[in-house]
Amino acid sequence: MAAGLLLFFLVVGRLFHLQVVKGDYYQGLSNRNHIRVVVKPAPRGLILDRNGVVLADSRPAFTVSVVPSEFDDSMTDLTASLLGITGESLVKILDEASSVPHRPVVVREGIGVGRVSPIAEEMYRIPGVLIDVAPLRRYRKPDEFCHILGYVGLSGDPDSYRGEVTGKMGIEKSMDNILRGVPGLHREVVDAVGRVVDEYREAESQEPVPGKTVILTMDAVLQDIADSTLEKTGCAGSVVVLDYESGEVLCAVSKPGFDPNVFARGITTGEWKNLMEDPGKPLFCRSWTASYPPASTFKLVTAYWLLREGYIDENTMPNPCYGSLELGDTRFGCWTIHGRLNVVGAIAQSCDIFFYRTCQYGDVDGLADYARMFGLGRTLTCGIPEESPGLVPDSRYLNDRYGSGGWGLGNLLNLSIGQGELLATPLQMAVIAGIVASGGAMPEPTVVAGCGTGKPVMNPRFVDSEAFDVITRGMLQAVRSPSGTLHGAFDGFEYDFLGKTGTAECTGKNHAIVVGFSRDPLPLAICVFLEHGGYGGASAGPVARGVLEEYFERMDPR
Repeated sequence: MAAGLLLFFLVVGRLFHLQVVKGDYYQGLSNRNHIRVVVKPAPRGLILDRNGVVLADSRPAFTVSVVPSEFDDSMTDLTASLLGITGESLVKILDEASSVPHRPVVVREGIGVGRVSPIAEEMYRIPGVLIDVAPLRRYRKPDEFCHILGYVGLSGDPDSYRGEVTGKMGIEKSMDNILRGVPGLHREVVDAVGRVVDEYREAESQEPVPGKTVILTMDAVLQDIADSTLEKTGCAGSVVVLDYESGEVLCAVSKPGFDPNVFARGITTGEWKNLMEDPGKPLFCRSWTASYPPASTFKLVTAYWLLREGYIDENTMPNPCYGSLELGDTRFGCWTIHGRLNVVGAIAQSCDIFFYRTCQYGDVDGLADYARMFGLGRTLTCGIPEESPGLVPDSRYLNDRYGSGGWGLGNLLNLSIGQGELLATPLQMAVIAGIVASGGAMPEPTVVAGCGTGKPVMNPRFVDSEAFDVITRGMLQAVRSPSGTLHGAFDGFEYDFLGKTGTAECTGKNHAIVVGFSRDPLPLAICVFLEHGGYGGASAGPVARGVLEEYFERMDPR
């Protein structure tokens, strides 16, 4: 009897201890059992070139997440050291996620087995730490396509989940709504220490939906050729090649470049600082974000203006070029003495004096109008968010900058040869060549297949076939005539090519430019721009030839 009473009081005492003394403690543990919602990132869509070459896809990589409500703060320093981050950064991440304490927050992503192994070995004593496999963006041709594809980074949208990535530059940014897909949701029942005890059966898990594929108009073969050819020059610059019949951009190389895979895995502070302090500005896309004086390549526009407005014709031969022209107290020089030339010879030999003399028949606003007809002063390309419009100065701009009496005829002379305040991107310079090649019919350029408008850059009302014919003969003579500025670079070239050189004056060594086009074997327009490369024909000319020659040899069925 006594033993029974003792056992009874022991049981009652134990129940009192559990339900009254420790009741709040165990009630808290019970309340901490909950439904955990795990976000499953969706793989971003593929980015392909025009021939199906994969330029960007996703690969599996480890992701480490922490559930704030389950995490033991005393484990902060250990967890941070195992993950290779500072304790302060881990605390900051968890603080930012405090509004949703039961949702896992990503603290490291895109890591390999070597980095995830230490934390996996210690998970048994660190509650609230999860390891999962998630898609990591991968760029197959990072050097060649970095500025076109851009890169991804963590989303800054307050409505996004922690760890969600979004496009930050290039195609990744402009096509983000197509590429990003829809994340999935997985629900599970966990206990007080974060252990999964059951699947949540009242609602089905939602599987992630991968993003859609984006196909570019770019040709990976041509991009590779242009990238390696430009690399050999040692100059910063750009090569742009487009199909002037369709408006499709086939190639847009910019040097120097960067590795977008660094951003996909999570760029470090040191890596970001190195990119920002690099004097070559590797993040800067020189194909369509950089604006430069187009120099003598702009003479194609000036010639069209003069011919179509009737200021000159093919037989007009102003006073000879003696190497310079005096205007008031200013001497406007030419790069050599050309003598008396018509417009065909002036284009072929790139005579500044011819255009100095003839542009005085018109005015700044007339020339500006024609520059805009050729696509300058505005963005052109479907699919690229960072495109620069360049700058086409007119009387209003010059009045604002210099005052109504602070500028004059000298500004017009400079603008007529592509200098002064005029700025254009290498893409726009290639478009000028494409418009001439197509006789004014070239569509607006595009880099995403199916994204183009098909609308011509030049309004058909302003097309003058006879003027285009005169200009193309000048570009042909630039290549074939012994006195042409591209004759040396293209002597013996087995394919069709018509071109125009430019040498842009700047601080330090001049920029070298070549624009031109071929009709056979392919309808291509090209611009080569070398920052501080020297003279157009001597420096940019061989690059243009090298790119086209190798590409034609690969693509020409003959």
